[in-house]
Amino acid sequence: MNLTSFTRWFSAMALGLPAMILAQETPPSQKIDAFIESALKQHNVAPNPPTNDETFCRRIYLDVTGRIPTKDELSTFLTDSDAGKRSKLIDKLLNSEGFNSHTYNWWADVLRIQTAGMNGNGAEAGMAYAAWVKKAIASNMPYDQFVRELVTAKGYVWDNGAVGYYIRDAGMPLDNMSNTAQVFLGTRVVCAQCHNHPFDHWKQSDYYEMAAFTYGVDTEMSPYAINPALETVLMSNEKKAKKGRKAPDVRALEGMIKDILTPLSYGVSETKRVLKLPADYKYDDAKPDSEITKAKALFAIDRVDKDGAPVKVDGDMRNHLADWLCNKQNPRFTTVIVNRIWKRAMGIGLIEPVDDFKDDTLASNQPLMKYLQETLVRDKYDMKKLMKYIYNTRTYQRQSTPGDVSLESAYYFPGPLLRRMTAEQIWDSIVTLMIPNPDGRKKTEGFQARLDKMKEAAEELKARYVDTKRQGAEDLVALAKAMQGVGKINETKIAELRAKITKAREDKDEKTARELQAEVQKLTLEQETAVYKAQAEKEKEIDAKRKSTPFANKPLAMDSDAKKGTMKDGKMMQTSDAPVSAAEYVGFDEKYFRASELPSPAPAGHFLREFGQSERLVIENSWIDASVIQALALMNGEIFEELTGAKSQLTKGVEFALTPTEKATKLWLTVLGRNPTDKEKQLVTEATAGKGKDSWKDLFWALLNGREFIFIQ
Repeated sequence: MNLTSFTRWFSAMALGLPAMILAQETPPSQKIDAFIESALKQHNVAPNPPTNDETFCRRIYLDVTGRIPTKDELSTFLTDSDAGKRSKLIDKLLNSEGFNSHTYNWWADVLRIQTAGMNGNGAEAGMAYAAWVKKAIASNMPYDQFVRELVTAKGYVWDNGAVGYYIRDAGMPLDNMSNTAQVFLGTRVVCAQCHNHPFDHWKQSDYYEMAAFTYGVDTEMSPYAINPALETVLMSNEKKAKKGRKAPDVRALEGMIKDILTPLSYGVSETKRVLKLPADYKYDDAKPDSEITKAKALFAIDRVDKDGAPVKVDGDMRNHLADWLCNKQNPRFTTVIVNRIWKRAMGIGLIEPVDDFKDDTLASNQPLMKYLQETLVRDKYDMKKLMKYIYNTRTYQRQSTPGDVSLESAYYFPGPLLRRMTAEQIWDSIVTLMIPNPDGRKKTEGFQARLDKMKEAAEELKARYVDTKRQGAEDLVALAKAMQGVGKINETKIAELRAKITKAREDKDEKTARELQAEVQKLTLEQETAVYKAQAEKEKEIDAKRKSTPFANKPLAMDSDAKKGTMKDGKMMQTSDAPVSAAEYVGFDEKYFRASELPSPAPAGHFLREFGQSERLVIENSWIDASVIQALALMNGEIFEELTGAKSQLTKGVEFALTPTEKATKLWLTVLGRNPTDKEKQLVTEATAGKGKDSWKDLFWALLNGREFIFIQ
């Protein structure tokens, strides 16, 4: 028993009270409220009134699961007589698929996840990255472990999707370090990449010292890294050329080999590449373009790794970085994530902006920030626990504060801010109105099949050309030569046709240009098919010669770019991302999946993009401003027609209501999460008089396009 516990126990005994009762610490939610209410009193700000159950239920569903509750979910909550039903609902939602989906959308915006292809890489890397993040959320991975696994990620995409953190910034290691500092330290050091920071104390040398930790990361494994013997074999061919023999075009061979080994290039490895200051470095504290930059953290902390020993910048540099970055003594690491979680619940951070901390930055309620930091560390970076404490506070469960709040002045949280839904929340709420069990519809089967094919292809290549080292390198060069020879069959014809196409277009003869283009496509396809056949035949020859190969007489599993499909009998076979629909979703349009299951970001022109979803190019670049396009999409778009169609859950919940008032009640509960007022009921009766059974659709149109639907009260 520690001193505090003993004192509490002794006091209880002296007062004759049950020791077990007084020994219990004040719940974290109550402590949070105490800090908030103390600040409100100090600044003479009155707290907002408590919310009613209807408002609370809709708010907590939107904040935790990213969608409105269904009418049944709302009714279940409203009819529950348990005094602790709010806390019970919070627990339920925090452990739901809806939470996983909504939290993924949050991280996808922060981490700039692109599942259709990241920075010129194939979709597989982005989809594996997204799958890894989703799995981390579903397993409630501690935040410090989450960040450590991202920062130290290595290996292939099918084994470790976390490598997507580096593949997202492939070829841009300096930018990746800027993003790391901004996301996990709330520190914008990007200015210092080119010069000393004009508004902070970071110097350009500080930036490069920090970037040296990760500069050796390679986001596309080169053929020479995959099989080091390859360079020796290729150079031996070059030496033969000096003796008068006909030499192969080494660069062309390297390109062909790179194509062959593509499935083995999708990963992250560590190299010995070193970082030097740029040639235009203009400060006198270091030498430009000559002096190797030694890795050094941005600022010192008392304990720099799990054992408390100083950082030694040798060995695995990224492990040293993670030891410093994720350490509980790091003054910014915990503060940043606490602030992000608080903003997610309350609509504004204790510190704004959330990613531009300075040395003198203070929270609007510094004692509360300190307590939240200590609580997250005590709970071993369990983000879900911290969310639970915040959602259970009186502060969160008060009525929202309407109007704009200036970031120039402190907000003391008389209640959460009134907020407009994000693009994902609006879309997911529409999906909720359309399909049953919106959180259960998944779209991952096709991706996993493609990833499995990539792994199969990589294992075959590894067995043939990597594990056998010198022999594998020689066979790989022989294969590249065979494919290269076949690949030149139609090159001359294609070049001639393209010249004719250019001439036809100059003469404005589009008909001839189209005919010639069709011929080019035909010859190109013939050439590609010939290359694939040559590849399969040469591999059979190699396998026959090397009987120990575990993949003998088996054609390569994937095509050379590992993106289009699989190879079977020398022909291209397309793979699909189409999901296997559960029976409850049969007949519903394929577009009605939650945002987390759709491409990230959605294609240009999609509902999500029109309503503010980020392009995933810049950290947290989504927006919630209204626009004319949005208004037209809800007023006149296909969404309204589909939501009032026979299959939608909205229609099924309303069509059997007998009276206008009953229809209105079901509509209000389904769309707005509350019962209509007496005045609204009267207006409904007047507006629907004599208009037939479909008059409810006009009411729905009004609710869908009103401000109340799109705001989180």
